Amino acid sequence: MNLKEILKERGVPVENALKKYLSVRKPEKLYEAMGHIPLAGGKRLRPIMAALTCEIVGGEPERAIPYATALETIHNFTLVHDDVMDDDDLRHGVDACHVVYGLPTAINAGDALFAYSFEMITDTDVKSDVKNNLIKHVARTVREIAEGQQMDMDFENMEYVSSEEYLKMIELKTAILFGAAAYGGALIGGTEEEEANKLRDMAISIGLGFQIWDDYLDATASEELLGKPSGSDIVQGKRTLLVIKALEKAEKEQGKRLQEILDNDNNENSDIIEAVKIMKETGALDECEKIALEHLEGAKKTLSKYPDSEARKDLEELLRFMVERKY
Repeated sequence: MNLKEILKERGVPVENALKKYLSVRKPEKLYEAMGHIPLAGGKRLRPIMAALTCEIVGGEPERAIPYATALETIHNFTLVHDDVMDDDDLRHGVDACHVVYGLPTAINAGDALFAYSFEMITDTDVKSDVKNNLIKHVARTVREIAEGQQMDMDFENMEYVSSEEYLKMIELKTAILFGAAAYGGALIGGTEEEEANKLRDMAISIGLGFQIWDDYLDATASEELLGKPSGSDIVQGKRTLLVIKALEKAEKEQGKRLQEILDNDNNENSDIIEAVKIMKETGALDECEKIALEHLEGAKKTLSKYPDSEARKDLEELLRFMVERKY
């Protein structure tokens, strides 16, 4: 199957579960707000990864759906709050939750999504010790995501951020949720802790590549393709790996100009275009693409140890998409 078919077929159980869990009840405004972003679409990469990981270790992917849906709910709870913190007005091609329902309700809806995800995990058909492990692992993961988010916000006020600091931030903010998907899927599939951790490491690595590529797309893709404003990282002055590499490689005047754009709260579109041009001229764009692809190759090496199957092929295609996608 090609990627579109994989996402469609493998995503159906997740979509059905999300619709069931996020059905509107009283108070209606809260539940409508809770479902606004999760039900607006999305590629469902994390839950599909959980189901596929469950399958490649010999489990039944259907058993991973409650856990997988919980991870997608957590992901969307972070998106709702991220849009508030970043003051972004678009998500998945629709108005952000706080734009439609107001700031207080959006924050409340995000909190409710977070809490509801743990109810979903308890629906997973596994032994109690495995279920307890899943709950503890996800709770720690969400706390670490918050650590990464705080690092990301702190970076906006720092004159210099190293590549190592940035990579640690995106590991916490983005990659570890992919790690939780692979880890939990493997445990639900019946594998041992050691193997589940190896798959977690693989997923964290591809999650790093995913975020590096996401930063690349933020600077180079159109708003129409992204479903959110392009260049938003530059507008917010974020020190992405693209920016860090560009500042490291830039000549004095280039670096000074890029720094001015990043520190300016009133940039115009021409300023964003100029910043991207500097990233290209310094070779930062090419280097970040190379780093993302290296993460893909490492992940594929881990998967190569598993028997050839439809699930493995689907997961390999999913990983490839994560660091080669055009949107």
